[in-house]
Amino acid sequence: MKKPIIEFKNVSKVFEDSGTVVLKDINFELEEGKFYTLLGASGSGKSTLMRVIEGMECADQGNCILNGIDLAKSSDKKRAEIRNQKMGIVLQDFGLFNDQTVKQNLQLPFLIAKRSIKSANIRAQEILEYLHIAELMNRKVQTLSGGQKQRVAIARGLMMDANLILADEPTGALDHKATEQLIFLLKKLNKEGKTIVVVTHDMEMARSGTKQFYMEDGKIFPL
Repeated sequence: MKKPIIEFKNVSKVFEDSGTVVLKDINFELEEGKFYTLLGASGSGKSTLMRVIEGMECADQGNCILNGIDLAKSSDKKRAEIRNQKMGIVLQDFGLFNDQTVKQNLQLPFLIAKRSIKSANIRAQEILEYLHIAELMNRKVQTLSGGQKQRVAIARGLMMDANLILADEPTGALDHKATEQLIFLLKKLNKEGKTIVVVTHDMEMARSGTKQFYMEDGKIFPL
């Protein structure tokens, strides 16, 4: 058995404004190098679970441990550093700056890490060639299709060469063909050693994982 990259120990989370318990005493481990999908309806808690993994939110009870580091006990600065250097995060709405070029969007993780523009541009060229979209380098994001934007979002997630790729509803804005292309790409990245965690309500995407979970009413169950 491979070592866990993520461990949840008795994790609970309450929305303070409503008092809703959105995560209920969750315990599970995700092993390094696997492709996980987490299926669930809207409001089931799956996106909150992902935000806890990302360190964007902290559990009210329990521990979320990433590579031996308890995120709940880490400072905001430390969690931001972990997100930048240890995670590739892909958002449903892509999270790209529409009025900037693809290259400028890909430079962002390097600038946050205070690395040089030159090194960022070299890495961006490598990643875009790997994803077969090098011709988009100098295009503004607002001119791209949904599928192209999703590939650029993944490219940005790969810039720091993180071993953990987290995607929250990555097919939400994609048509069927673009969804199939995305699934193929995520499987390819997984075969190359990346740990993939995808939150989705799309059955096609959910079935693509090597191990699936289901969330309902703030609890998680294996499928």
